[in-house]
Amino acid sequence: MMIPARHLASTPARPAFRTGRRHAGARRRRAFILVIVMIVIMMLTLAGLSFVLNLTTENKAVHLQGTQLQLKQTMASGVELLRAVLDQSAEQREQEGGLRSNQSLFFGVDVPALEHSLEETGFSVVSPVTDGERGDNVRYGLQNESIRLNLGVLLDWERDHPGSASEALMNLPGMSEAMADAILDWIDPDDSPRPAGAEEAYYAGRGLPYGPRNGIPAVLEELLLVRDIARLSLLGPDIDLNYRVDTRERNLARDSPVAGDETPWAWLLTVHSAERNQTHEGEPRIYLNEPDLEELHEALVEAFDESSAEFVIAYRQFGPYDSSLDFAGSSGSSSSSSSSSRSTSRGGSGRTSRRQVPSRVEFQLDLSLPAQFEIDSVLDLLGIQIAVPAQTDQAVQEEDERILLDSPFSGTAEGLRDALAAWMDRTTTWDEPVIRGRINVNQASREVLLGVPGLDSSLVEQIIAARPSTSDRLEPAQRHPTWLLTEGLVDRDQMRDLLPYLTCGGDVYRGQVVAFDRNSGLTARGEVVLDATVSPPQQVYWKNLGLLGRGFTASEIGADSRGRRSGSGNVTISW
Repeated sequence: MMIPARHLASTPARPAFRTGRRHAGARRRRAFILVIVMIVIMMLTLAGLSFVLNLTTENKAVHLQGTQLQLKQTMASGVELLRAVLDQSAEQREQEGGLRSNQSLFFGVDVPALEHSLEETGFSVVSPVTDGERGDNVRYGLQNESIRLNLGVLLDWERDHPGSASEALMNLPGMSEAMADAILDWIDPDDSPRPAGAEEAYYAGRGLPYGPRNGIPAVLEELLLVRDIARLSLLGPDIDLNYRVDTRERNLARDSPVAGDETPWAWLLTVHSAERNQTHEGEPRIYLNEPDLEELHEALVEAFDESSAEFVIAYRQFGPYDSSLDFAGSSGSSSSSSSSSRSTSRGGSGRTSRRQVPSRVEFQLDLSLPAQFEIDSVLDLLGIQIAVPAQTDQAVQEEDERILLDSPFSGTAEGLRDALAAWMDRTTTWDEPVIRGRINVNQASREVLLGVPGLDSSLVEQIIAARPSTSDRLEPAQRHPTWLLTEGLVDRDQMRDLLPYLTCGGDVYRGQVVAFDRNSGLTARGEVVLDATVSPPQQVYWKNLGLLGRGFTASEIGADSRGRRSGSGNVTISW
């Protein structure tokens, strides 16, 4: 059937209209799905990127932690090197270049890495450029704790010389009488406060949860608990402990009520100083007050000679001769040989006279006689005579017949210097293996020396002007404080009084071990004190300085140089 054209034109095209709307809706749906897909892809991409970033961060954190752990082990390697070196005798330390300033041993030391390890770590051991005084630079070595005033011996000084403990503290810069008394009250065992001090009642009255230790502080920082002791006075303005005061630290110190331009007490005080009672070669010394005279005689003959050994035994048996007795006649010889200095003395009616010794008179040492006297120091043997019984061919010896033995310490000034050095090194009147708290007269600061009983400001200035260089390599006569006597700075009586307080050695050392990683530029550092009076040396103090910052430049610690030797390459040790 044919449809007229007019009907075709007027008939709406419904099927075509529906198809277009359907297609447009489909397109809109497809576009929306595409947006959703894009969003999903972006979210997945962001999630993946976040995952990758987290992995990268975790990887860096793990490597950072690994490097930090490696640096801690590198610091431990530095401490072990120090322990090995300190375990040697003083003579062996000198052969290695010494401890005070030894760049070849303590600067930029490489620590061999494990196979396939990326770390290139090393360490340096640094100390202030001067002992007892602040400097602007560092040196590569250790500080001898014997240059500091040991709080552990102040009460002993006080017993021997009343008031000396307070006087020693008062020589520290910025110290007041109240501060000194408070420190001594913290240390002494009693509960009675000193005139300006503070005991348990003071701390309890202010509600503080602590009181005086009544003993030696475990660490020097414990003094910050003591009344009136400020951090700036004790530790100084050098907050990051790199041995110099920068502008920021100087400004902080300027705002403090305590002066910050003085030497901090932590540079002048210690609780650790001690030394081995050994010879320069590391051998035990001969104890001059040994009860067994046969053993003492044998040791002295082996170390010195027969006449010197006889003189010491005679001193232990008979004591020094009283030269105030009225003698007439010829004087005795000054020879160190006992056979050439013999004379006899005969008493009568309360008067003593001297006569020529017959040829048949001979002194024979009797080691069976007990010791009646003790020797306080080698100086007791200097310039004296000993009256010993004469042995004759008569059946009965006259009761008052004596032989005078002259001291082996005689002759020229050079001979006396060498003899004193040998006897100070090989003998001792201290019966313990460790001597604590003596002050190193060769290196201690002016403030510390002024605190030693018997040293006044004039003598201290003379000592500082005359003492040898700070090198570890000293002449034998300079290894003992008796050089003050042989150089004419003090007389024998002064030297005898000073000997219990002075030394030229020490076996407890302090230093900073600074570890570094050359690839990352990271560092770690800590301050250590090692006690070498025992073997192997013990670590008695450790302060982690990592939170205080790098402290030193890469060039100062050797982190910018490569190809240096390993830590044990040039060190000869037996441990």
